[in-house]
Amino acid sequence: MTRSYAGDRYFLPVHPPMKRELHPLMAWWAVLYALSMLARYQPAVWGTLISVDNSPHAVPIERLLERAINHLPVLIADTITEVST
Repeated sequence: MTRSYAGDRYFLPVHPPMKRELHPLMAWWAVLYALSMLARYQPAVWGTLISVDNSPHAVPIERLLERAINHLPVLIADTITEVST
């Protein structure tokens, strides 16, 4: 029911037709992919969202991206180890 991630255990939901929970790497991929598409195809909206002076979303987005920079290298290494054993 739970998955180890970043030293803790997390509950990740299973959405039909999935048979297992979403892997944390795939969850990160989905979030970062969505943000990258927003930045690429809607640059005016992206610029508005990341404007620290005008957007309540700017700081949470910045924190999310900082967390991604810190967590993803370890998560990728752990995932490679997980699938190679």
